[in-house]
Amino acid sequence: MFLNITSERMRMNKHSVLAVGGGVAGLQTSTDLANMGINVYLIDKEPRLGGLTPLLHQAFPTLENAEELTKQLLQSVLNNPNIRVLSYSEIESVEGSAGNFRVSILRRARCVDEAKCNNCGECERVCPVDVPKKFEMGLSTRKAIYLPKPFAVPAKYLIDKEACLYFKDKSCHACYDACPEGAVVYDQKVLHEKVSVDAIVLATGFSEYNAGKVGQYKYGVYPNVITGIEYERLCSPTGPTNGKILRIDNRERPKSVVFILCVGSRDEKHLRYCCNIGCLNALKHASYLKQQYGEEVDIYICYTDIRAVTKRGEQFYQKVRASGVEFIHGQPSEVRQAKNGSLTLDIYDQATSKLLSITADLVVLETGLKPQTDLKEKLKLTLDEYNFITEKHPQLKPSETTIDGVFLAGAVQQPMHVYEALMHASAVVMKVLSFIGSDFTSH
Repeated sequence: MFLNITSERMRMNKHSVLAVGGGVAGLQTSTDLANMGINVYLIDKEPRLGGLTPLLHQAFPTLENAEELTKQLLQSVLNNPNIRVLSYSEIESVEGSAGNFRVSILRRARCVDEAKCNNCGECERVCPVDVPKKFEMGLSTRKAIYLPKPFAVPAKYLIDKEACLYFKDKSCHACYDACPEGAVVYDQKVLHEKVSVDAIVLATGFSEYNAGKVGQYKYGVYPNVITGIEYERLCSPTGPTNGKILRIDNRERPKSVVFILCVGSRDEKHLRYCCNIGCLNALKHASYLKQQYGEEVDIYICYTDIRAVTKRGEQFYQKVRASGVEFIHGQPSEVRQAKNGSLTLDIYDQATSKLLSITADLVVLETGLKPQTDLKEKLKLTLDEYNFITEKHPQLKPSETTIDGVFLAGAVQQPMHVYEALMHASAVVMKVLSFIGSDFTSH
């Protein structure tokens, strides 16, 4: 069954754009376009918006609360009548060309009737299944029927079919029995919808490089070896430790923490390019630790080069260095674990020409970034030598793809900090407006 539902306001507007990706770049793109009177369909495969940003503790360079920053963007989207959000959805196919793209969208079944669900939580309370939360290192769980956090859109429960016992062997229907509104619908069907748009903006962002592929650091083997985004969850008040930085295995205060830069990036065997954000992330992460524990913790940053880019980056680097953080110019050869769970690293420091051996309670891997390019085949896009989407011209038209009418916004184009992605998204909007010939009528 195909649906074609739009609001009266959207039918009145002349032009339409599909924004793919509900992270900060997608939110900014959608808001800017809608404020210029453009219809925007904002689609995201997740049941919540915001991407990775609201999972962070703070956003560089202002060190603002990342969740609050995302909340402001989200409110602008939800309050704009020119934007229609299609969450928990994915693109099935794209036909046509610039000015008349015809996009088929699959809206996945939530197995919960949104109109009936009143978020009472009775279903969640009786669910027997515990699912580890993403990026939280097994320290916290959710249920198979759950309200996605943060920023579920719509703010309603849904069932994770891969975890739900009913969909495995029909051995459980506790949530169905407990729901006072009869909102649980196990056999709810997917919906298919078609939209016509003038242009498409890909704001699909990035994913962390799989640190397990860099075998010497034993990520996924030793519990106290974690990634930068997992460390951010430790630091966040909404994270599994309520913002307290602790060892993963025993939840004790760490006495020594090592941050390793360029894990999987600037490496011919993995990602050949710089991740752009790793150095500043490590500085930020070290500053979190210093703020919590002061002189009670030893902090080491192992680096290839320190690339403290941006107008505030160098000053931040000098501040962290002056706080007592030790910088080691080298990469550890291997991480070894003792019986008590502590970790040992041997590092040749190029700055002092000394071989160092460090014992740490936590090792944090600042990993490389990979663009999300899953839609390349459906949009007939090609990838460049670095596996990013090929631009029309890398300098003159870096936000335009080789397909007319398909644009790139944010970190899908190249690795970016949050504020860079926001600026890039707003700049791309001007390219889109110029392309579709908007009359810029005030709406």
